[in-house]
Amino acid sequence: MEFNKKSGLKGRNVIVTGASGGLGKALTLRLVRHFGCNVLGVARNKEKLLSIKNELGELADKFGYMILDVSRRESWTQLAAYVNSGGFDADVLINNAGMLPRFAKFGMYSPEETEKCLSLDQNSVIWASEEFIPIFGRKEGCSIINVASADALCPLAGTSVYSAAKSAVRAFSEALREEYRGSIYIPAVCPGFIRTDIMKGQGRTVSPLIRFFSMPSEKAARILLRRANAHRSRIVFGFDAHFMSVSYKVSPVLSLRFFKWIFKVSGLDMFRDIF
Repeated sequence: MEFNKKSGLKGRNVIVTGASGGLGKALTLRLVRHFGCNVLGVARNKEKLLSIKNELGELADKFGYMILDVSRRESWTQLAAYVNSGGFDADVLINNAGMLPRFAKFGMYSPEETEKCLSLDQNSVIWASEEFIPIFGRKEGCSIINVASADALCPLAGTSVYSAAKSAVRAFSEALREEYRGSIYIPAVCPGFIRTDIMKGQGRTVSPLIRFFSMPSEKAARILLRRANAHRSRIVFGFDAHFMSVSYKVSPVLSLRFFKWIFKVSGLDMFRDIF
């Protein structure tokens, strides 16, 4: 099926994973309110998903939800079966669900922490593609939008597993972008810090300094959707993301040392396990 380059997001049927809060919620609300989309939100927290439906008011009928854990392979099989059965005629999938483990040296992670991060941040995107590329390949103008991270552009000390997972998502997305160019739009999204619940994985107080430099989820959703609507091949936004990308290209070794030094001199509690 030939890809229609003029097909944007307006009026589309969109699946958003991790829709219950943070960036996922902001994406969901904006897709419904500003693009007139029908959205199927996927997350584990039913109460939060119901609150989104209530928040949409008169537009509530444009939002549905499924309670699924996308870090499990069988959840993707279930979701694809629902779409194939006519439960939701999806033509856009936004792989947004993710987690950021606490900042720490790799040796301080338990096997369970490592497996959980890889399953949610990396494997879920691969499983999603296995299920939805065949579905979207039969239609016109479909999209799989994969949210990676600025860590995919410049790995950081203390985020080894997360950086590896998000780097894999970026590389995987960009390979798929070329493999399916002309049929499915598949961009990699690499944002900087966003004020979302993902920081709860730190298990400690997040510094006001981090909150100051991070971007509100509503602003991130606005930028992401505007650029996805224009079919940008790679979507990078946030001053920190651009700075990380440029510095790593110029000097991969020194940039890593520089960011580690920044973490150290900051004296922030959330970085204590790196040193």
